[in-house]
Amino acid sequence: MKIKKNPLTIVFLLGTILLNAQLKYPKTKKNPVIDSYHTIEIMDNYQWLENTATPEVEDWVAAQNKISLKYLKKISNTKGARAKMKSYVWSEMQLEVYTETKKNQEYYYKLIYPGRNSPPSIYYTKGNKTSYQKLIGPNSISTKDRINFTRLTPSYDDHFLAYQYNRNGSDWKEIKIVGIKNRHFFKEVLTEVISPQINWYGQGFFYIKNKFNAKKVSRAFPELMYHRLETAQTEDAKVFNVDTKDEDLSLYGVGKQSLYILKKSDNSKNNYSYYYLRPKQDVKEFTPLFTDIKYDISFHRFKNDTIVASTKIKNKKYVIKFPIKEPAKWKLITPSYNGTVFTNAIIAEKKIVTSFQMENSSLLTVTDFNGKVLGEVVTPEGLAVSSLYYHKEKKELTFRLSSYSVPAVTCQLDLSTYKFTYLGKKAVAFDSANYKFTRTEFTSHDGVKVPIFMVYKDSLPKNSNTPFLLNTYGGYGVIAKPSFNPGIISFIENGGAFAYVHIRGGGEFGYKWWQEGRNLKKRNGVLDFTSAAEYLIAEGYTKAKKIGIIGSSHGGMITAAAMTEKPELFGAAVINVGVLDVLRFEQSEAGAYFTNTSEFGTVKKEVEFKNMLSYSPFHTINEAVNYPSTLIITGTNDTRVPPYHSYKFAGKLQNGLNQKNPILLWTQENEGHYGASQYNSSIEELTFIYTFLSRELHKND
Repeated sequence: MKIKKNPLTIVFLLGTILLNAQLKYPKTKKNPVIDSYHTIEIMDNYQWLENTATPEVEDWVAAQNKISLKYLKKISNTKGARAKMKSYVWSEMQLEVYTETKKNQEYYYKLIYPGRNSPPSIYYTKGNKTSYQKLIGPNSISTKDRINFTRLTPSYDDHFLAYQYNRNGSDWKEIKIVGIKNRHFFKEVLTEVISPQINWYGQGFFYIKNKFNAKKVSRAFPELMYHRLETAQTEDAKVFNVDTKDEDLSLYGVGKQSLYILKKSDNSKNNYSYYYLRPKQDVKEFTPLFTDIKYDISFHRFKNDTIVASTKIKNKKYVIKFPIKEPAKWKLITPSYNGTVFTNAIIAEKKIVTSFQMENSSLLTVTDFNGKVLGEVVTPEGLAVSSLYYHKEKKELTFRLSSYSVPAVTCQLDLSTYKFTYLGKKAVAFDSANYKFTRTEFTSHDGVKVPIFMVYKDSLPKNSNTPFLLNTYGGYGVIAKPSFNPGIISFIENGGAFAYVHIRGGGEFGYKWWQEGRNLKKRNGVLDFTSAAEYLIAEGYTKAKKIGIIGSSHGGMITAAAMTEKPELFGAAVINVGVLDVLRFEQSEAGAYFTNTSEFGTVKKEVEFKNMLSYSPFHTINEAVNYPSTLIITGTNDTRVPPYHSYKFAGKLQNGLNQKNPILLWTQENEGHYGASQYNSSIEELTFIYTFLSRELHKND
């Protein structure tokens, strides 16, 4: 029986064919360079694109943007796509700012959008009031650069505020200070800062400084510095430094300037050393607490000469306590649960509240300081806990619950009854009650069961007609939690369904799950992702070419590798700031950082090089294949994954002998690793991405 096509569908298809025909990519020349790795020669025709600051590359990027933006704007202006996306976006005009509260606190701070088209500014109020006034706006720092405030740190005496910001999305930050009572803006500007940590002490504060190199991507050789107010940064005192490029520093201020703990991490040996400073004692220098131990410790409280901290013991995380004078005498004070992963802990007066991520929901556990469990709270299915916060003045503990289908909502936990209440749900322009989810497992390439979390509207028919969007991250042991994304709502409202695939390499199921997708086992994550697509097809939910894939950063690498591994499965892909030339990632200082070489491997070791070559997306492109419609996104100011990864990948795909589907490269000017940083540009980014995915998948109706 013949099925008649809807006239609108025919118009849609004709429009798509016309758009594709209009795509004439800028010429991407081939300039062969041969790299030798362990007697294996690799030809790379696109290394010239790594020189991103040259006029030749800048012109090429501008020409790519011209073509891509014409295509993306054309499709995003159809069927009211932009207006619909705007209606799905729930935007807090006041951002959550978790500064430490204390008794008799005089000033409170918030980041607030003065208007929808304006970036956030710093606002403050005297006393616990609801009326805030503007203190600092981005334009007071620069009218040329895009300024994003990243951290607000008030002094303990409430007289000063240190505020951190970046320029144009960079990982590098700057610090400035203001005196609150008389609104005195100090002249000094502290630069060369990556760490968010500012710890007030006396008439100044400790911070960690890194050294710029020419490309401003260095992460090596941090120094602990002390800055005294109203002095130039050149006068700052160096308190502590490291000896090798594999060492790192972080500082914890615990209590009201009563204890500072400095952590030195030796990543190459997986060793940690800890030093402490007690300002109220006569010794005014950092004294060893632990030296060269295997435990990565985070510190929560110091009281009655006892430290409360958290660390992993046999690959499971616990809250512990120990006397500072006898640090070897550890005591566990939080429980462990099978099938859960520790995500956070916070001190609430005489109680400890710990959050755990479970397969379908979250668990909050309240214990005393002897380890006795006082209460347990399981959240509704499909929801995840984040942002635990205890307000000391109000004696209130709040947290946020998030899901894929509704914006995050703030909740309050009663520390007597151990029940929580919602503090207000967010209005959305769609009926979230119709959204449902299913969590199941599929069998991957090697017989391992891999979880998949599916979100859909009303029902999920097995007629093979549903466009499906797959997403993952799956690296560095990061714990993925459900979070609201208006783009996903847009995709589902357009007749699709969404799935998050918990591939090996993520931290959702503990240390072993991470290790099974790391370094020499990285291909497991890629094949888990392709196996998820095959599972959805086999179950009759969808079919080949009706599956879209999307991923960012490490997830962008997985997405691209899955696309080159089994292009026949997918109809569209969005690859956002992805690590795409895995072999050359190590050439950048960000890529050479131990965290990255540990996760991916190093080309210096033959077995690791060969493994990296087997899945590196740039190197696994077959120039005879017509790959799925692909949107590749990067930012000119991304210092974490340099934009040349996206440039080389796009150029090689576009030069494919049989490439018919569109390959679009969109480079966001003056944006960093996290993409659009303002309201309007965020709406545009979401509209481009999800309209592209929906449109390209519907071509296969």
